[in-house]
Amino acid sequence: MLIVLLIGLSAGELISMATMRPPRYGAEGGWFGPFHPFPTDPLFGFHVIFTTIEVALLVSLVVIYAKMYVETKANFALGLVVVLIALLLQAMLSYPILDSLYGTVSLQPGFSSPAADIVTICAYTLFLYLSLE
Repeated sequence: MLIVLLIGLSAGELISMATMRPPRYGAEGGWFGPFHPFPTDPLFGFHVIFTTIEVALLVSLVVIYAKMYVETKANFALGLVVVLIALLLQAMLSYPILDSLYGTVSLQPGFSSPAADIVTICAYTLFLYLSLE
């Protein structure tokens, strides 16, 4: 479990550092490139890191329950795999980097805030811990 958290943290930190570069501007002073610049707000970096940890936890949970389904053919395990894949797709589609490619990311309190990410990480970590017992 600790390995999954460290992998997610490391990958999130690398992605966060890669997006913190200053934006490039064209000759007319406008944004140069097909996408919007990434926010330079430190909260955006934390949001990227936390969401990457969430994705790492979800991938490990999908692997655990998919393996369990293959071994036992239990419908409950298959149901968990389907739900976990749906949560993984939701996490991937709401990834802050993808959001900022076509617009600005809202860092206000709510579902897209780093505070919500922390609660989600705690829930997924507890779920992974209980799954490994």
